[in-house]
Amino acid sequence: MVKGNATSPSQESDIPPHIWAVIHQLLLGVGGADKKIDLREPHPKKSLEDVASFIICAYGVLTVYGVVSNIFLFVHIIQYRLYKDPTYSFIMNNAISDIFKGVIVLPITLYVLLVQNWMLGELLCTFLPMLQDIPLHVTMLTYVCLAWDRCRYLRNPNKPRLPAFVCTIGTWLTSVCLVLPYPIYIMHIDLGTYFKSPELEGVSICIVNLADDMKEYMRGIFLVTYAGPLAAISYFFVCASRELAYHNAPAVIFFESRGRDSRSRMDSHSTVTADIRSTRGDFDRTSQYSPESFREQDNCRTRYEVHESELDVMKEKRTQKYLGSIVTMYAICLLPLMIMRLARLALVETYENSSHFDYTYVLFVWLAFLPTCLTPAMFVCWQMSRSSKERLKGYFRFSNRKMRHSNETVVTAAGTPASRFKFLHGSHLQLEEGLSDGTISLQQDSNSS
Repeated sequence: MVKGNATSPSQESDIPPHIWAVIHQLLLGVGGADKKIDLREPHPKKSLEDVASFIICAYGVLTVYGVVSNIFLFVHIIQYRLYKDPTYSFIMNNAISDIFKGVIVLPITLYVLLVQNWMLGELLCTFLPMLQDIPLHVTMLTYVCLAWDRCRYLRNPNKPRLPAFVCTIGTWLTSVCLVLPYPIYIMHIDLGTYFKSPELEGVSICIVNLADDMKEYMRGIFLVTYAGPLAAISYFFVCASRELAYHNAPAVIFFESRGRDSRSRMDSHSTVTADIRSTRGDFDRTSQYSPESFREQDNCRTRYEVHESELDVMKEKRTQKYLGSIVTMYAICLLPLMIMRLARLALVETYENSSHFDYTYVLFVWLAFLPTCLTPAMFVCWQMSRSSKERLKGYFRFSNRKMRHSNETVVTAAGTPASRFKFLHGSHLQLEEGLSDGTISLQQDSNSS
């Protein structure tokens, strides 16, 4: 172990007892029985030495793919000017947050997870927890704004949308404010000031002071930045789904019949259906485009008022499905790390169970940053057309039906060929068009017969 001169009583009283336990655990984890160690050099954790290469590879793939894919996502939104829609502006803000995670947070976090002693100085010791949590809070708050904006838009499409730029700036400022108390609970101790030894000069440790108020603060952070936002997002998505179900209702048609003949036959018990039946014979005797039909408009004038939805319901349903999947995926991946943080407040890490903590943290941190790769992939699926998806499924043999092209003839009741069309398995559009052509031909032949 490291040998040094004894500290004075006043210096010993400055260090709390649990700090001495941390120092003892550090020396055991780094040196073990070796009495000649240099803590001024990085020492990998002994519990992770066997799998260190695998961990570096897994985190490296996560970092490179996450950064590159989010850069392409950002460029795609800028190139096609999708940012004019607030939904894509929030997605772009999430991409910026993921790039920040991959470029800054993940490399430093990986270094801290693999190295036993602290080698990054006092500044990073104070601000590293803030850097780790700011992009996580930004992503969650961005999803809250996105869900809120879509709920307002689906309720009233004519109502102005949320100002995306102001909301994105607000997410970053709010996240910074939420992590400001972190430096109060971070302790950076320079061992060279307590041990008069050349071997410990410049050696320091960085620990979190888990006091009672720190535990309350961490529980509050869990509620404010994870549980509360998820509850709000769930509420907004449920409201948005109800609005889509309302807009998906069939169009309401108001039929008003005005005419001398129909007005004379209408009584208190007459209905719109009776008006249609009363004039049906007149319309059957004349063609749709004949002069008689235009003259009859003066006697029986019909007005249709169709109240159609101002929304593209199918497009909004598709958007809602993919946004819900992205938020759900992010919440599931982040949940283990959030639970681990709460459990860490009650569990005491010792030299005996430190290896279990190390493996758990490595796995849960990797899962928490996994959405940086999954979100761009889900965005690509969101933007792809159905034909492109079916073609991709055919390439990778994901479809249960084989791709085949064939020509078939639809035969009508009269025995005459109606139309020829191709059945392309996986392409529902061509199948429906072919069936509609066959139906029309069947009706025409039956009328002619």
